[in-house]
Amino acid sequence: MPNVTISATTYDPSGAVTIKALPSSDYGTTARRMNRIATLDGGSVTNDFGFSEADKVIRIDWQQDRATDEAVERMVQLHSRVYLSTNRGMWLAAVESFRPGNTSQLNLLPVEKLA
Repeated sequence: MPNVTISATTYDPSGAVTIKALPSSDYGTTARRMNRIATLDGGSVTNDFGFSEADKVIRIDWQQDRATDEAVERMVQLHSRVYLSTNRGMWLAAVESFRPGNTSQLNLLPVEKLA
C-alpha cells in the first residue's frame, strides 16, 4: 500500500498526516477540456481547450484507523487547501470532503500540480 501525505500550507504543528492508501484509491482521470457540437450537415465540430490538473478529483481510501481519521478530520475542519503528496506527484489541493467508516475516504480537488 502506497503512502499518501497531506499537509497544511501554513504553519501547523499537527498539520501533516500520512495515510496508507488502499488500491481502491482513485488519483483522477486524465482528460482534455473538450466538447463536441453536432453540425447540420451530419458531422460535428470539437472545441479543445487543453488539459488541466484542476479537472481531476482525487479520492484516497484507507482502512479505518482512529488516529488517522481524527487527524484527517482536523485537517478538513481547519484547512481549505492542503499539499497532497503521492508516488504520482505533489499537488496543491482543495479539500472537498471526508467520510469516516470501515473504509475511510478523503476527496481532494487539485488546484495545481507542483511536482
